[in-house]
Amino acid sequence: MTDIKNGAKMTFESDLENRHRQIRKDIGIRGTMWLAFQSIGVIFGDIGTSPLYVFTGIFGSDPSNPPSADDVVGALSLIIWSLTIIPLFKYVIIILRADDNGEGGTFALYSLLSRYSGISVRGESRIDDLTITNYDAVSIHSVNREKPNFIKRSKTVQNILLTVVLLGTSLVLSDGLLTPAISVISAVEGIAIPAPVLTNAVVPISCVIIIALFLGQRFGTQKVGVFFAPVVSLWFISLASIGIWNISKNPSILKAYNPYYAINYFVRNGGDSFEVLGGVLLAVTGVEALYADLGHFNRHSIQISFPLFTYPPLILAYCGQASRLVLDPTVIENTFWNTLPDLNGPFYWTSFVLATFATIIASQAMISATFSLLYQAMQLDCFPRVKVIHTSKKVEGQIYIPEHSANLTIAYGVAVSSVMFLSTILYAIVMVIVFGLPVYLAVAFFVLFGFIDACFLSATLLKVKSGGYFTLTIAVILCFIMLLWKWGTTKRVRFELSRKTKLGDIFDEQALNNTEKDSKGPVKESSEEIEESVESKTSVLRLLETKFPVNRLPGIGLFYKEAGMGVPLSFSHFVEHFPAIPETVIFMTIRPVAVPIVGEEDRLVVQKIGNYEGIYQAIARYGYMENISQGNEFLQKLLNALCIVDPARASLLSNVDENNVITYVISQPSFIPKTRSTWRKFLVGAYGFFVNISRQVHGTWNIPVDDLIDVGMKVPL
Repeated sequence: MTDIKNGAKMTFESDLENRHRQIRKDIGIRGTMWLAFQSIGVIFGDIGTSPLYVFTGIFGSDPSNPPSADDVVGALSLIIWSLTIIPLFKYVIIILRADDNGEGGTFALYSLLSRYSGISVRGESRIDDLTITNYDAVSIHSVNREKPNFIKRSKTVQNILLTVVLLGTSLVLSDGLLTPAISVISAVEGIAIPAPVLTNAVVPISCVIIIALFLGQRFGTQKVGVFFAPVVSLWFISLASIGIWNISKNPSILKAYNPYYAINYFVRNGGDSFEVLGGVLLAVTGVEALYADLGHFNRHSIQISFPLFTYPPLILAYCGQASRLVLDPTVIENTFWNTLPDLNGPFYWTSFVLATFATIIASQAMISATFSLLYQAMQLDCFPRVKVIHTSKKVEGQIYIPEHSANLTIAYGVAVSSVMFLSTILYAIVMVIVFGLPVYLAVAFFVLFGFIDACFLSATLLKVKSGGYFTLTIAVILCFIMLLWKWGTTKRVRFELSRKTKLGDIFDEQALNNTEKDSKGPVKESSEEIEESVESKTSVLRLLETKFPVNRLPGIGLFYKEAGMGVPLSFSHFVEHFPAIPETVIFMTIRPVAVPIVGEEDRLVVQKIGNYEGIYQAIARYGYMENISQGNEFLQKLLNALCIVDPARASLLSNVDENNVITYVISQPSFIPKTRSTWRKFLVGAYGFFVNISRQVHGTWNIPVDDLIDVGMKVPL
């Protein structure tokens, strides 16, 4: 057995390496550079528009209380080193390496940890789920299943890990509520500098732009990225140009590259200087979108585009603004717009148009990341189901979900800093569990970046009363909904697993065995004789308790269950009330697994159940970035797999469209509390409410409504 496993492992890893090599060959340098260019139009809009409001966020906008020259240099040094340490080193160089088959974000980290710890998403664990992979990812065979890690050994650790992931996801979702407002308003405010009479029009214009942005999501990320990549590139070029022009007024500002000035800022200002980190944090907003949007592109394209096309213009822009602030502190009222070369000329209005488009991209980056995370949450049983439309046939990560100031920047900072800190925690664990690195390296990573993240988080929490409570409140509500949905779904699956039965508990096996003995004789060769033999065998099924015969009707019946092997509750209820079943019965399990996309070769697992003719067990596996489909195309693949394990059923393939009735039987549960506890009643009632208002589990499976039967049952939670 060991030799077989080792041989399978070597074959798998060889196939995986060949697949990696082919993908790298297919993409090539040109393809990677093209993706790098496109990524500018989707991922870096948020961080690229931060120069619009960072210095105002640090020092305020009161020209009567301008910052000193030393404070400006110190703040600039903090911005430079924050951009270098967090986006460049932490995310682009380090964290992007933790991609889950090309996908990023907190769920990708959770997926990696779950798979490498042998934890299933739903129900019983299957070893073959751990071998599923698609492309550029680390082989799961590095897992030592004989020695479970600390995550596998402890349910408490698993629950804490899930809570951390869902909290991080909730913070990103709440963050996505603010990004469009902050970015767009910051750009539109530029219209009021040369035309003060339009000040009151800033908010209405911003609302129109944001509404148009959300309506445009239906066209897909790829189309938006291709359209806006040139515009954002021009925006970065303008940032660099403006920065160089401003730096030329005061070249000595470049001394801020020396970290001494960042440290000196805290030394001179004492405890009061700590709050400035809340404003500095605005310079690195968008790093969570950078990671969550990884699935739209790839790691190498982002590792090219950020250090070459994004980082230099940002540094030049901040240095230029600081240069002008040192020379004229009154421009703090609206630093970006007041430091343009021409306050009412063609260059100003060109910059205004570019800034407006760039802020739309900033919103797009966060919206794309938000949609991706929400979809992943649904696929991993962590969020109520809503309608999802895939806008790209080539890239699974591109989806659209059609349902769904100073204080504002403070609220924004709380979400960003919280997600950064949680990502550091998760990646430190990934370093040990997934990459197999020494614990001291993970501790060093956590201590270094965790300290920095904690400082930013503490600074933003100091201002929770000023607006940070908004994102925290939204995040807590979303996290509660996610945990409640996961709790209810887990209880629901456990109930079905606890009621798992065998066909021997329903049918009289003795009668079946006697008939099989009587039917033994010469081997029959013709297909007509085989079909006659099958019919004679399948007609002898009898219920165990009543001995009633069970009729076999022409057609195919798919009985769905939540998890595990065994007989679905829907089948037991069906047979008890109607002692007639289709000639071909398939017990179907939809199994979410902790990978983004499942290859077609790994999609189906089909088995014949014992000596029962025409009764089969099937598992269809789907990744958290896939849309479940049970339509005609899937049915053909299922029947092909069925005929491989049972050649006697080959006639199904030719007759499925003409002579067979396809029936889909799905349980429709109602929920009742196990105990009379008020808290239990509340949880069950709330879970039932979300189940009722969410889309039906099979609502997007492409199942014909006329062929669907719902079997009701009560499920105690």
